[in-house]
Amino acid sequence: MSLEDVETNTSLGAKSSAFDGSLESDRKNIYQDGIVMDKIAVLSPEMFDPSAFKGRFSKIQRSKKRKVLPEASPVKPPAPPASGTQGERKGPVDMAPVNVDPESKPGEFVLKSLFANFTLLSERKIRIIMAEPLEKPLNKSLQRGEDPQFDQLISSMSSLAEYCLPSILKTLFDWYKRQNGLEDESHEYRPRANTKSKNDEQQKDYLLERRDLAIDFIFSLVLIEVLKQIPLHPLLDGLIQEVVNLAFKHFKYKEGYLGPNTGNMHIVADLYAEVVGVVAQSRFPAVRKKFISELKELRQKEQSPLRHPECAQYFLEVKDKDIKHSLAGLFVEILVPVAATVKNEVNVPCLRNFVESLYDTTLDLSSRKKHSLALYPLVTCLLCVSQKQFFLSRWHIFLNNCLSNLKNRDPKMARVALESLYRLLWVYMIRIKCESNTGTQSRLTSITSTLFPKGSRSVVPRDMPLNIFVKIIQFIAQERLDFAMKEIIFDLLSVGKPVKAFSLNPERINIGLRAFLVIADALQQKDGEPPMPNTGATLPSGNSLKKKKTYLSKTLTEEEAKLIGMSLYYSQVRKSLDNILRHLDKEVGRCMMLTSVQMLNKEPEDMITGERKPKIDLFRTCVAAIPRILPDSMSKQELIDLLSRLTVHMDDELRLISQNSLQSLLLDFSDWREDVLFGYTHFLLREVQDTHQGLQDASVKLLLQLLTQWRLALQLQGKMRGGVEASPRLPDRSPHWSVLHAVEGLALLLLCSCQISTRKLAVSVLREIRLLFAALGHAEDDDKPMIEVMDQLSPAVMDSIIHVAVSDSSTLPLNHHVDLQWLVDWTARLVSSSYDVKSPSHVWIFAQCVKDPWVLCLHIFLRQEHLPKHCPIALGYAWPYVFTRLQLLLPLVDPNSPVNAKKTSTVGSSDSYISLWRNYLILCWV
Repeated sequence: MSLEDVETNTSLGAKSSAFDGSLESDRKNIYQDGIVMDKIAVLSPEMFDPSAFKGRFSKIQRSKKRKVLPEASPVKPPAPPASGTQGERKGPVDMAPVNVDPESKPGEFVLKSLFANFTLLSERKIRIIMAEPLEKPLNKSLQRGEDPQFDQLISSMSSLAEYCLPSILKTLFDWYKRQNGLEDESHEYRPRANTKSKNDEQQKDYLLERRDLAIDFIFSLVLIEVLKQIPLHPLLDGLIQEVVNLAFKHFKYKEGYLGPNTGNMHIVADLYAEVVGVVAQSRFPAVRKKFISELKELRQKEQSPLRHPECAQYFLEVKDKDIKHSLAGLFVEILVPVAATVKNEVNVPCLRNFVESLYDTTLDLSSRKKHSLALYPLVTCLLCVSQKQFFLSRWHIFLNNCLSNLKNRDPKMARVALESLYRLLWVYMIRIKCESNTGTQSRLTSITSTLFPKGSRSVVPRDMPLNIFVKIIQFIAQERLDFAMKEIIFDLLSVGKPVKAFSLNPERINIGLRAFLVIADALQQKDGEPPMPNTGATLPSGNSLKKKKTYLSKTLTEEEAKLIGMSLYYSQVRKSLDNILRHLDKEVGRCMMLTSVQMLNKEPEDMITGERKPKIDLFRTCVAAIPRILPDSMSKQELIDLLSRLTVHMDDELRLISQNSLQSLLLDFSDWREDVLFGYTHFLLREVQDTHQGLQDASVKLLLQLLTQWRLALQLQGKMRGGVEASPRLPDRSPHWSVLHAVEGLALLLLCSCQISTRKLAVSVLREIRLLFAALGHAEDDDKPMIEVMDQLSPAVMDSIIHVAVSDSSTLPLNHHVDLQWLVDWTARLVSSSYDVKSPSHVWIFAQCVKDPWVLCLHIFLRQEHLPKHCPIALGYAWPYVFTRLQLLLPLVDPNSPVNAKKTSTVGSSDSYISLWRNYLILCWV
């Protein structure tokens, strides 16, 4: 779809009534089935008035009325659930299809289709919400991440908003108003429920109120995404003001309301606050104007608002513990952003007085057990916003309190002490820039010896997020890199210890390795000072306040390490990584491959527990560090074999990480490409046997992905050079011709499979090899790509066997091109015939056993005048490959083998192995 096509539809908002009208027939059914849900259905029918379904604003007179349910039948009886408790829904909800005129312009068609899907998915989600308990928070069901289909739809709307945001906003508001019956009226938020209502009526109001809140939640989710495109559309003042006004009306306090939806009202208010935050990024004056206006209104109602001094004094005087803790939490919420923003120190008199008036009393109270959890964060914030001299003269007392509480038996207290410590350390290292060398060394030694006690197998406190420890080391390295490396990271990685004395302490090693990677990345990218740690809270929409950091993946060379001042430490880290990988492979690597006998019929959840879990976590970190750091003393072949084995590991995440690392090696190092493909091909041949059908197909897909990524990298290089000839002729063979023919040999072996899925993957591999030959260039004396030979032979192969095969379709389409892909996809069976019954190879007998014409196709391809003549190099690789597979398959087809002694009931699987054995023999007889 072109940009012009999309821009022609900027008037879609003006035409939204026509669009809505095209969906009216579907909406009738949706409203009748969707507005009144299972839980409403169990209430008394007499209590329902059709007007109650017009929306939440029942007290406002409307000029237009929404469709309502007929009074004669106010409630449609719900279908009984298939299983589970009442009100529980299983499976997707059936929805009426929405038709969009295919003659519409491309942009208009896309927008209408998106909105049609949006309305249907929204109604489905509302049905589910109405069937849930009233007490369940809406964000548990509606926030981003809960429904991938809906998330994708919202992301698509955000992308289109780049071109037609006004139309999208107008149509969204039309949808929102229709849902609430407010087509031409101002928005005003009022709860439905009345505390004086009867119990049944109250319950009905609560349920309908929950629906209203769900509509607001969905509406806000879309606004958050599409409003990110505001900078591209300068003329939106009216629509933006409408969004801001609606949001601020949800911020108003609902006095006297104590219903079960109170929590969800606060969630929706928070969600609208997120909407305002998105608007403020590009329309701050409009938000500020509205905020000042609302603030003036509040001041008129409350003439003497509490200010900092009064709040501080009230905190000191109040005796009630809960009030004191609530005030402390409020102060922390206010001071944390201030502490994170200040560059040097806070020199505001009122804030300085606020800190000085509260600090001593708060520090004293924090030492009491009943106050410590609530007041530790406040003491931390007071120190973080204090002036330099105040901080340096006071922080050591509270620091010692934090260090002593790191070993507290209460994990909550230990966590609070740890978070206080690393925020104070950020102020000390980043903002204040330490003290004298002696004082700083002494202070850091006391901190690190407590957190990372030498000779210990773990860190203090245990079972805490490792990223906190990583950040502590990063803060120290910002001003004292040598101390962080030699005194902390080297000790965590056991650098310099003899191999026999090496002990695998996964938590400590994980922290050390991640800290080194973070420090090196920050130095190489010149990130500057790390920001103060934030709370990392998740917003009601499901978005996170924490910004994702993009780390470098290119290999850190010795030259680059020297440029960033890490050359003295880099070689030691590489040697340590080599030692760690070898130990991990021995303990949780080879033994946990999906091909291992010990892992048969085992679930990952049952196996990755206890001591294995932290080791698997460490293994993920180590493999993810490749090729950023290449382990020293480990050869290419050893590293490729290790990564190849991990692609079939029991742990899903480790599998994915190893696949990415293997691909990075192939793309980043041109001299590794042949080794990577040879190594992975041999691994697939030896380790992923025919008994693991699903695993074999997944491994072949990875091989295909590696080939595709290599080709795309070559094409990108060609474009950067200004374009090259599509298939250049070379005087000599390409240096990669050997490995490509080897992969062709493996693909020929896979074509012997009895499974159509595997044969299809083999054809895809052969096609990718042909494209690679074209991208790399080929010499005159080089073999033809195997797929070319087989495609040329396919029509003749088809003609030679068509008279003995019966297909689902009696005749072939006229002028249909038959190639290898067509033959592999062809579903047919052999009929009884004397065809080739006297052949010395007895291939016809083999084919008749399985009634599969593919056996005959394979035999014809392998005749001497065909593949052996045109592709001798690939056949030269295929023969040892098939011999290896025959040896591995022999115990499964030999009736005298001990493996088959107890297998009396698996006749079907034995027959499939025998058929595969026969196909391998056909390849061997060439």
